[in-house]
Amino acid sequence: MITKIRLRNWRSHLDSEFKFSKGVNTLLGIMGSGKSSVLDGICFALFGTFPALNQRKIKLDEIIRNKPEQAKKAIVELDFAKDKNIYTVTRQFEFGRGTTGAELRKNGELIETGNSQAVTEQICEILQTNYEIFSRAIYSEQNNIDAFLVMPRGQRMAKID
Repeated sequence: MITKIRLRNWRSHLDSEFKFSKGVNTLLGIMGSGKSSVLDGICFALFGTFPALNQRKIKLDEIIRNKPEQAKKAIVELDFAKDKNIYTVTRQFEFGRGTTGAELRKNGELIETGNSQAVTEQICEILQTNYEIFSRAIYSEQNNIDAFLVMPRGQRMAKID
C-alpha cells in the first residue's frame, strides 16, 4: 500500500506531500492543479517512468517545474508498505542530465542505490509486478480509462494478449 508521496519541483508542485490511508483516497482540485501529476509521480517513483514519458509524449526535462523560473532538479520520494515493512524509494533527476540518483530503503536501511534500473528491479521483486502490468492493469492514464471500450474488437484482443 502506498502511504506517502513527496514531490519537489515536479511539474506544478514546488514541494508537495500527500499521505494515503487504507481504503479509497481521493485527490480533488481544479483543472491544472496537479492531480494527474501525483499519479505520474507515483508511477515514476516505482518504475522510473510513466506512460506519457515512456511513450515519448513528454521529455524528462519538461517534468521539472519551470515557473516562476526553471528549477535545476526534481525529486520524487514515495513510501509504501509491504509485508509489515516500510519501503522508501527516492528518484532524482536534473535538467539536461536525466536521472542522477535513485535509492531504495527498507525500514530506513539502504538496500539499493545509484543505479535507477537496479532500484526498479528491486521494487518489481518486492511488489511482484512490473511496469507493463502496472501501467496496463493498475494505473490508468488521464482520459484513457475507457481505452478498451472504444477500441475496435480485433484490436482489443491484440492489446489484451
